[in-house]
Amino acid sequence: MRQTGYTDEKKFEKEYGQSFRLTPVDDIYFSSVGLGDKGNRNLVNVLTVASVFILFIALLNLLNFTLSEVPMRIRSINTRRVMGASQSSLRLQMIMENVGIAFIGLLMAFLIVMGFQRSETCMNLVSGDISFGANAMLATVMAVAALAVGALSAVVPAWYSTSFTPAMVLKGSFGLSPRGRKLRMAIMGVQFCVAFVLAIYIGVMASQSNYIFNSDYGFAKNEVLFTGLTAEACQKKTAIRAELQKLPYVESVGYAQDAIGVGDQYMGWFRGNGDKSMNMQVMLCDPGYLRTMGLKIEEGRDFKESDSQTGAYILNRTMMDKYKWLHVGDSIGHRSEWGDNNYLIVGVCNNFRMKSVRNDNSILSVAFLVLDPLAMNRMGDRCYNLFVRVAEGHDKIEAKRGIEKVLNRLDASFGDYKMKFFDDALQRTYVDEFRFISQVKLFAIICIIITIIGVFSLTMFETEYRRKEIGIRKVMGSSVGAVVRLFAVRYSVPLVVSFVIAAPLGYWLSRQWLQSFAEHTPIYWWLFPLSFVGVSAVVVLTVVAQSWRVATENPVESIKTE
Repeated sequence: MRQTGYTDEKKFEKEYGQSFRLTPVDDIYFSSVGLGDKGNRNLVNVLTVASVFILFIALLNLLNFTLSEVPMRIRSINTRRVMGASQSSLRLQMIMENVGIAFIGLLMAFLIVMGFQRSETCMNLVSGDISFGANAMLATVMAVAALAVGALSAVVPAWYSTSFTPAMVLKGSFGLSPRGRKLRMAIMGVQFCVAFVLAIYIGVMASQSNYIFNSDYGFAKNEVLFTGLTAEACQKKTAIRAELQKLPYVESVGYAQDAIGVGDQYMGWFRGNGDKSMNMQVMLCDPGYLRTMGLKIEEGRDFKESDSQTGAYILNRTMMDKYKWLHVGDSIGHRSEWGDNNYLIVGVCNNFRMKSVRNDNSILSVAFLVLDPLAMNRMGDRCYNLFVRVAEGHDKIEAKRGIEKVLNRLDASFGDYKMKFFDDALQRTYVDEFRFISQVKLFAIICIIITIIGVFSLTMFETEYRRKEIGIRKVMGSSVGAVVRLFAVRYSVPLVVSFVIAAPLGYWLSRQWLQSFAEHTPIYWWLFPLSFVGVSAVVVLTVVAQSWRVATENPVESIKTE
């Protein structure tokens, strides 16, 4: 700005229609300035929350299992207290036991990661280098965190099991103490919350995935094949089009500079001055491109072959609405401002998804441009991508082979053309998003399984301690169904309370992730009851399976062995 002689930033921006901004080095990846700068801070935040969830779940479950062991160990612990052992030594021993378990788990995790690195299928779930050498600091932090989780998970059980008077423990029942019940139920409630949050999150992700592929793109994407052409093939476009159109399964053929919808970077033009300035995305193409892609003409006409001699524009509806002075049949600008590209606007096409859904396509001004021969010679032939629409009712695989055969015959310089399905290219555009979805789904499955294991252990713990009560109930006339309902109903309140807490958190996380898309699905209300029913059904079935075993036992044996 000093070199231009401007000291007033606002004056510079007003005259040139441009602005400058300073971006910290750490934020460049999130700026989307360059082709490789496509980081999303919201996505990073979500991943960070997910990693904290992992450690939190590990802490809760190790705490859960440690607490489940306390009733079986509390008599021996307090016997040792009577024999002279101090509270601090007993607590330290229990903490070190869990640290040892965490250390064994840490070694197993390192082995799993090493195996993960050697699996191509597993590596598809990640991007970048995940070797220990490249992430030594992270591996060290995670090792320390794992050992800390082991230590923290034993603090409450160690304190709890040594906080009673030894005489009371040696003569009483620890298992059904009110404090024990509340603590176990609180831990279980937290696990339910995590399971509900993940279920809601996955539901929103599935909705967004469906939206990406099944929402209206504004063009017909499912029957299109495309490929890049060599320089020699570009010299034979007329012959290639003629040969391809002889094939019974080819409906239309077109050429263009790029494929719409599969990227975020396209050629942009800034033209005009003052209140007649225009900013647009420009797509160089041939007269058959719009027809091949299934774009609809809303006003005026489609390109004709004769436009290749005169040059012509077709604009999308957004551009016509944004720049009110543009009209079909008029030139797009003054020659002094547009130079040799001052062609007529011959038509207006429908709005469509020019870029990925990470961008707001509703505000994009798009101009399709067919060059005349002089401009083609000056700018060069940039329409080096071939697009072919397969006629309805024909096998696309057979059409793909036939088109490749024609291209390989006409272009001996290459001889190895591979046509690509357009919808596959669209899917590759969102490879990072779908990799993230796969990661969260895998994590959610693991967390739900761990939660179910926790529910199973707590149910087993409680049924064992209430075995005598169950036997007496059956002797007094209670049915197996009544006993099972007794345990199932006990979990209904924690499930409802956990869902009430989890629903806002699941909504917030989902909103954070959806903000990485300019175009996204709404968060449907029915995802919440569906998540509640799904998780609750799994929990209740687990409780029923465990309580059924005890409820169907001979009550005499239960009473006798109590």
